[in-house]
Amino acid sequence: MSKQSRGDCENTLPRRFADRHLLYQWSVQVPKFEVQFIDRIFRKLRGRKPLYLREDFCGTGLLCCDWVRRRKGGRALGLDLDQETLAWGREHNVAPLGALAGRVALQHGDVRSITNPPADLVCAYNFSWYLMHPLQELTEYFRKVRASLAPDGLLFLDCYGGWEAQQQTSEPRLVETPEGMFTYTWEQADYNPIDNVARCYIHFELAGGRSLRKAFTYEWRVYTPAEARDALLAAGFSDCVVYWDFSTDPEIDLYRPARRGENQPGWLAYIVGVV
Repeated sequence: MSKQSRGDCENTLPRRFADRHLLYQWSVQVPKFEVQFIDRIFRKLRGRKPLYLREDFCGTGLLCCDWVRRRKGGRALGLDLDQETLAWGREHNVAPLGALAGRVALQHGDVRSITNPPADLVCAYNFSWYLMHPLQELTEYFRKVRASLAPDGLLFLDCYGGWEAQQQTSEPRLVETPEGMFTYTWEQADYNPIDNVARCYIHFELAGGRSLRKAFTYEWRVYTPAEARDALLAAGFSDCVVYWDFSTDPEIDLYRPARRGENQPGWLAYIVGVV
C-alpha cells in the first residue's frame, strides 16, 4: 500500500536491474526512517538507546544491516524461512558491511522461536505479521516474541487499513533510483470480508517493457489495531500504543500516539507492544 500514485514520467531503469529483491528494497523499504522512528519511540518510552534488534520476517536483512551501520555497538538478528532470500541478503547486504558484518546474523528460523540473548526490540515490518492468522496464531506469535524481549523491550509493527483495504485495488507508483526509474505496483487482487483475508501482489515494470508480474505474493489477514491490541494484551504485553500518521502531506510522515483516528480510504500506522 502506498500514499503516492504514478506520475507521467517513463520507466528508465535498465533491464539488468530486474532483480526482485533489489527492486523491493528500492520501492518498499526505508531503513533510515525505521531506525530513526525506533530510536525516537524507544527513548520516549524507555529512556535509553536500544542496541540489540531482532527483525522478524527479515527477508534480505536490509534493516538489520542498516541498524548496525548506524548504531555503534549495535547487533542484529534476522529471522526468515526463505533460504533463497536470506542467501541474497548475506551476499548483497551483509558482506558489504565489511568489519561490521559479524554483528549481523541472518538465520533460517521460525519467528515463533524464543531467542537468546533477549532483544531490546523486535520488529515485524511491511505488514509481515499479517501472515499470522487466525487470531489465536497471532497471539501465540506475540507470546513467543514477549519471551524473547528484554524486561523493558518493545515490539514494533506497522499496519494499514481503510475501506480501500477491503476492495480490489491496484496502486502504481513511480520509483526513482540512482540508476533510473521504474514502476512499482501494489495490487490487492482479492478480499474476503468474512475472514478479512486478502491476496496481494507486487509487480514491477522497467524500461523497454520489461515486467516482473507477481514478483511477490501475499495471502494474509488485514488486522485492525484493535485486534492487534487484544492479541498483544492476551500474550502478556502490558500495553499497546498506536502511532497514527497525522500528516496532510503524502511526502511527509508525522506519526504520533493516538487513541482515535480519522476514518479514511487508506491509512498507515505503527503499533508498539510494551512489555
